Amino acid sequence: MKKFDYENSIGFIVYSASKMMQKAFDLELRNKTGINLAQSKVIFTLYMQSGPTQREIADMIGVETPTLVPIIDKLEEDGYVKRKPDATDRRIKRIYATAKTDSLWDLMVECITQIRKISTKDLSEQEIKSAFDTVKKITENLTIYLADRSLDLKKTKD
Repeated sequence: MKKFDYENSIGFIVYSASKMMQKAFDLELRNKTGINLAQSKVIFTLYMQSGPTQREIADMIGVETPTLVPIIDKLEEDGYVKRKPDATDRRIKRIYATAKTDSLWDLMVECITQIRKISTKDLSEQEIKSAFDTVKKITENLTIYLADRSLDLKKTKD
């Protein structure tokens, strides 16, 4: 059996850093805004695209639609989002940020800035840039790999 040092693999280290960033950001959000990480992902999505469907939001933030429904319900209950029927298909509900969300935005950005400051403490700008470029390249490599594998799988099925 081959030995593998999982805890010192690049995948584990990137994953661990990501989980820690998410936990810290969630804590900061809860303390300063009263929303959580999942809710913030919906709000960020609404600022990138106005009026997406629940399905589109779920795809963008990487959750299943049933998981997203209570998150949107809570945001709507708190006045941060509004569901509106689609103009051409009333069965479809589109999600929009409200004016109340605008007041939350600056606080969310402050939370992000604080977590960046904490997470990059004692790192030079060059070290931060190098880490960013490295993780970005890893992501690009894996995106290409997955796209190629998807094409291979499709060819096999045809």
